[in-house]
Amino acid sequence: MKKIVIILLLTFISCNNQRKENNMKIEKKISKEKVVQDIGILRKCGFFEKFHDLTNQEVFDKLHLKRIKKYSEIFGKPYDPGMNIDEFELACLDDHKTFYMDLEADVCQENKVYENVINSFSLLSKGKFNPENIDEKWQTNFGPIKVQFKLNKEIVTFEPKYSDDWLDPKIFEICINKIKTNNLRIVECLGDSKYGYGQCISFMRLTKNEQKILEKEYHYMFRD
Repeated sequence: MKKIVIILLLTFISCNNQRKENNMKIEKKISKEKVVQDIGILRKCGFFEKFHDLTNQEVFDKLHLKRIKKYSEIFGKPYDPGMNIDEFELACLDDHKTFYMDLEADVCQENKVYENVINSFSLLSKGKFNPENIDEKWQTNFGPIKVQFKLNKEIVTFEPKYSDDWLDPKIFEICINKIKTNNLRIVECLGDSKYGYGQCISFMRLTKNEQKILEKEYHYMFRD
């Protein structure tokens, strides 16, 4: 599991760099005050719910410590990446509200990326989508692949298409359709561009009112 977390974090860093390049934005220093302000806006949309009793400044400190821990694990030594991050990167720090990944996800037999994606959608649903006995089997290093899990009394089976280290995005549709039965809204976030994030993809769990706040504050676009 630790290996998967590190792989996904590295792809997140790579994908986030691509996101900035695609938007043709020059990276600027984001003030601490702006980051704290963005935290406040995101909290209005249900983000960082576990810190409900903290101030926005205290949430900033908690998130900073979380980033230091993750990056230090990657580099194998103490490392502080800072908090020069925009509102989308902040949102991605809450895996109960946002799922973001590069579709070129180092998919292979030993990495069990489909299993990890299914578990990530369980987090996104706050546990209301609760798959059990998740199993990802490869007949060879090049497929065929069979993914299976138990949901309530149903056995859900999916046979992803093999495409080198690329993920078959059909897995998102399967998970989201199961989550919808619990009256939860999972929407694809395209950011402030109708073209989204290139080869990366992002989903958020949002009510209609929460979505409207992000549309107003950040000019985000969404796809149901």
